Amino acid sequence: MTDDEGAAPLFTLSMRGGAPEERLHRRRPLADEMPWGSIDHASLDPAMLEEARKVWTNGTFTEYAAAAAFSALTTALLECGAPVDVIAMAADIVVDEMHHVELSARLTTELGGGVPYRFDLGLVSPVTTPGARPLLRAAELAVTTSCVSESLSVPAMGRSRALATVPLVRAVLDRLVADEGPHARIGWYFLDFAADQLTGDERRHLAELALSTVRVYRHLWQEDPCDGCAPPLGLGGHDARGRAALRKAVEMTIAKPLAEYGIVLDLAAVDA
Repeated sequence: MTDDEGAAPLFTLSMRGGAPEERLHRRRPLADEMPWGSIDHASLDPAMLEEARKVWTNGTFTEYAAAAAFSALTTALLECGAPVDVIAMAADIVVDEMHHVELSARLTTELGGGVPYRFDLGLVSPVTTPGARPLLRAAELAVTTSCVSESLSVPAMGRSRALATVPLVRAVLDRLVADEGPHARIGWYFLDFAADQLTGDERRHLAELALSTVRVYRHLWQEDPCDGCAPPLGLGGHDARGRAALRKAVEMTIAKPLAEYGIVLDLAAVDA
């Protein structure tokens, strides 16, 4: 359903409760031990609070999209006969991401509620190159989802955690940061298995795909995140130092290790 004719649907979430919720919380405990209900709105700058609502609304959606991406990766790993433990890790990361969705959504609510966010969830899953063989489809998803996107998430969340001053925000970010490391590593585990099976043309294709994915994120280090607004530094935002760390990560945690697998990025094109 949409409330504006022709507009994408509003992004909304729900929990059924009961046995499904109990199962999730058995596998991902401690959420209820966080200091929910502790945010003192009167002590916070209203402009910063508004920006924080935007940050965490967007964060909730990106965690949801990450779950879709890792779900697609899990299926692709099954289809190409990847190692069983790597497949199981990818499937378990989907649960991580849905737990992150829950935490981020609850935090957004405590900040005053989400801002309107429109997206057609029919388009949320990543697509791979039509006609590509199963190994290459899995490699495309591993590189874009883990080696690039999650590798950039690690320094971004780390800096946000370092700046966070509100106890509930710190607690949520602690949980997210703890999980992001494995999310960023699984792509490399897959490349350990797949790299020797990739052709030169496939490696060049993956390099182009990685570069295009990096360039999607470059506004995060090139631009003021809210165009002169009051950045919510203590509520989940990050600063110029955080933006510099993101650009450094492109070289050290993405391009350099990819080159070891014969996937060589043209770094000069990143900021072109």
